[in-house]
Amino acid sequence: MASRKKPRSAAQKAATRKLVALNKHKTRKTPVKRRKTTKSRKPNKARKRSKTVAKRKTVSRKKKGLLGNIPLINNPMFKRAAQGVGTATLGAAALSLILPQFASNPIVKPVLALAGGGAVGAVAQVLTQGGLSGLGLGGGGNNASSGTTINTGFA
Repeated sequence: MASRKKPRSAAQKAATRKLVALNKHKTRKTPVKRRKTTKSRKPNKARKRSKTVAKRKTVSRKKKGLLGNIPLINNPMFKRAAQGVGTATLGAAALSLILPQFASNPIVKPVLALAGGGAVGAVAQVLTQGGLSGLGLGGGGNNASSGTTINTGFA
């Protein structure tokens, strides 16, 4: 015969709860931190905060030459004009070695200057040739049909 258990009383249940709580307290892994009351606490010191400064890129400055301080030479338009005239001069000199009859055409240098220095270079080349009359357009100047020889040298 199987005997049935009697129901537990309220006092028994309370005793069990108390025992379980006591065992849980004993098996706690981290001990409870307790303050020592003998030492006086020091006031909090202000922390030193480091300023976060964005790092700047170090840019190496270009070394200026002898003519670097002259404002006209540092002008970008002047640089484009010089680049166009230089390209036209070197291109015409190289072209005169390959096709001399083509290099003697007065329109070749401004076209080369346009390719090398843009519109500013082309205008500068036309001005160094003597304006529009140097091109043989209007104004009579140096026409190839008049029998004059055209200088295909430098600028």
